[in-house]
Amino acid sequence: MQYSTLFEDLPKGSLSQIIINRITDALISGELKPGDKIPTETEFSENLGVGRNAVREAIKVLEAFGVLEIRRAKGTYVVEEYNNQLLNPLIYGLILSERSMDELLDLKISLSNSVTYLVLLNATDEEVEQLRNYGEDFRRTMLDAQSTDEQCYKASIAFNVYLSEICHNKLLAELDAIVHKIASFTRHTAIENSRKIGETHLLPDNYMKQVEVIAGRDATAIPAFMEERRAVWEKLLL
Repeated sequence: MQYSTLFEDLPKGSLSQIIINRITDALISGELKPGDKIPTETEFSENLGVGRNAVREAIKVLEAFGVLEIRRAKGTYVVEEYNNQLLNPLIYGLILSERSMDELLDLKISLSNSVTYLVLLNATDEEVEQLRNYGEDFRRTMLDAQSTDEQCYKASIAFNVYLSEICHNKLLAELDAIVHKIASFTRHTAIENSRKIGETHLLPDNYMKQVEVIAGRDATAIPAFMEERRAVWEKLLL
């Protein structure tokens, strides 16, 4: 196989990071495809004029990220299918980055918009009815004065996990799960605050409105719903 970009002259910078970028760019351009065998450490080293340690470090990083897999006695290959490990860099990036509540709300709204749209397009009527059941369970739990905040949180998560599942897009569902994890404190805070101000209906009403938008199969109704959702979240979080 001829590699037109992998072995171009090197710019300045970390050699291992440059090799990581080269492999990534080759994947994006299609020069490398899922299941392809990548050049050996020796080929990288000789063609780029770098030490094998830099090549080995780059390959180890991409293997840890789930992009490459080392097959004993065969070589190193691009993985052939998606796996959860590919999202690890994103998880750590979100955890370690500085983020304001406004930024988290923007991120949550953006993902909620995308998930709602795909569920509207892809979910079956039976799945929408099951989502409605999850919404009603969340409503009952929130309005029950004897329920704990943790019970309310679990009912909320159950609704949203199923919502992500029935968008029928595995990658988006995984991204949504990551944001649920990163921003879990916002869900706890919204539930606690809605109880403190005596408006426990706000969140479940919004969930059920989302079900109605989805059941109506009218994508033009999503923007207005998202404005309502943002208003609810701002009231309970800001």
